Amino acid sequence: MLRAPHFYPTGSRAGAAICRSKNLVNTDYQVPDLSKQRFARTNLQTVIQRANLLRELLPNVASIAELCSGNCSRQWRLYTQQLGIRQFRCLDTESDIVAMNRRLGIECVCGDALDESILQLFLNFEVLFFGPPLSVGCDGHQSLMFREVTPSYSDFKVLLGELQYSGTLICICPKTTTMGDIAQLYHQIQDCRRDFGLRLIHRTHSTLTGDGEETELRLKYVELWFSDCLEDKWEVRESKSA
Repeated sequence: MLRAPHFYPTGSRAGAAICRSKNLVNTDYQVPDLSKQRFARTNLQTVIQRANLLRELLPNVASIAELCSGNCSRQWRLYTQQLGIRQFRCLDTESDIVAMNRRLGIECVCGDALDESILQLFLNFEVLFFGPPLSVGCDGHQSLMFREVTPSYSDFKVLLGELQYSGTLICICPKTTTMGDIAQLYHQIQDCRRDFGLRLIHRTHSTLTGDGEETELRLKYVELWFSDCLEDKWEVRESKSA
């Protein structure tokens, strides 16, 4: 049984305070400048590629969550309508993004992805996508190196160590991620959880932007599928289109 999230209604003083408190949210996090741009969105082709992999590798999955979610309306619709996901929940630090997701009917928690009390609300989800902002200002143009991403992937291993999460954790990494970066994160995870292996290294390509505009085929993300219920296989795949 999934636990009910302890979040406040959109627009409440308590909910706004949680999202804006500098004591609860790391001020070094890369977050969008909402006065200059729209919310970041994952392009539809990438979401379809993920759904296809979930259908293959975890055919009976019933619950998915997105951490550092941004606008996750495409994921929510596709996973619930085509995969039959019964429980979908997301998390973001930005109150405006949280409010937008909730207006669409998406269950969305406002808080810090590295706050253990917040992460407790996601421990019973079978699949967790961890997708911190991968470009400066979330503009999608100036890409970061793996070690520049904030919050970092190594910091997030608190989920596997102290909180002992069991399931599949998919780290959405920048396209600049190298095999050296992957090996380093793998060993950091193995230091705290020997049962958590790396099933898949997924290099996702797309001809669409997050706004649906057509582009040349280009590498978008490197996704690392860590799991304690799948083989420690280090399989590398390239998805070129949906």
